[in-house]
Amino acid sequence: MINSPRNLAAYRKLVDVVCSRRALAFVGAGVTRPLGYPSWAGLIQRLAEEARLLHGEQIPFNGQTVPLAEVLRNRDHLVQAQVLKDALGDAYFPVMTNLFGPRMERSASITNLIRMPFRHLLTSNYDSALEDHHGPEARPDVICLHQPALGYFTTSFHDDNYDRRIVHVHGRYDEPQRIVLTERDYVEYRSPSSTLFWSNISTTGHLVFFGFSFDDVDLLHGLRDARNILQADVRHYVVTELDDSSREEECAMTMQVKYGIEPVFFLRVGNDFRGYNTLIGRLRTDVCVRDTVYPTLAGTGGEHIHMQEIAPALALEETEPAAVLEGVERLRVITRENIRRRRTGDLE
Repeated sequence: MINSPRNLAAYRKLVDVVCSRRALAFVGAGVTRPLGYPSWAGLIQRLAEEARLLHGEQIPFNGQTVPLAEVLRNRDHLVQAQVLKDALGDAYFPVMTNLFGPRMERSASITNLIRMPFRHLLTSNYDSALEDHHGPEARPDVICLHQPALGYFTTSFHDDNYDRRIVHVHGRYDEPQRIVLTERDYVEYRSPSSTLFWSNISTTGHLVFFGFSFDDVDLLHGLRDARNILQADVRHYVVTELDDSSREEECAMTMQVKYGIEPVFFLRVGNDFRGYNTLIGRLRTDVCVRDTVYPTLAGTGGEHIHMQEIAPALALEETEPAAVLEGVERLRVITRENIRRRRTGDLE
């Protein structure tokens, strides 16, 4: 994590928001890419390969043919996806199912994320990695934006008695006809129920973004509307990379002013994203410790202590659950003993 005063202050606020048990995690493609799922650019390349197998270097478009290389030179991913989807026809759907179907691999960073006390998990991904990392017994119910259950979620996601849901905002691999990927898909996606959904979670929820590239124009449009409604209120957070620490203030200012988002940056060196794994492991540890120890301290007049000040050794790059729980238990015992000694006058 970038250890600047602004970034550390943003991180402390992020720990507080996650510990509130009212935040919603928003998971983008960067989170599940280590499992082998493609990025935006990787997906376009795979669709282009399938189109080449079907049509060669000239693919059908608008009643004529265009060079596939010309499609790949287009800088608008939504337009590229639309042309390639049309060229593939019915073959497009099994391709998407195969690309985003379940994987056997598991990721420590995803495990760390889902074990934090987020009320619900939202994702723009088509894969089932979030569900699969919960395990069969703890697997939450899944909602897609085209399903009737979305209406109840929109009005009830704050309710303490409403169990965790995983919401796929762009569809899932097992319903490829409903996947939102192309320009035309996005137009059809703007239904009244989805518009109300984005409005409610943007203005009344606290979103924490992970692995999100800020290329989703529709989603960002909702956040900008919420930012204008709430004026100076920064409601949301993002864990994101920065390849040049000197640009921190500039990038943070842009996210705060345009979207009402407070960024917590980790340093990326080239294609090395290990800083993300380290930060997620640290966040889970600090949330776990704070969630266990701080309520006890608060009930006895204890001061608010930020966890990176008392448990830096627990912030492991790939934090194992057993190590976290052992550290939490050790801190719990120490805290209870100190509280007992303070009450009896034995603590100097």
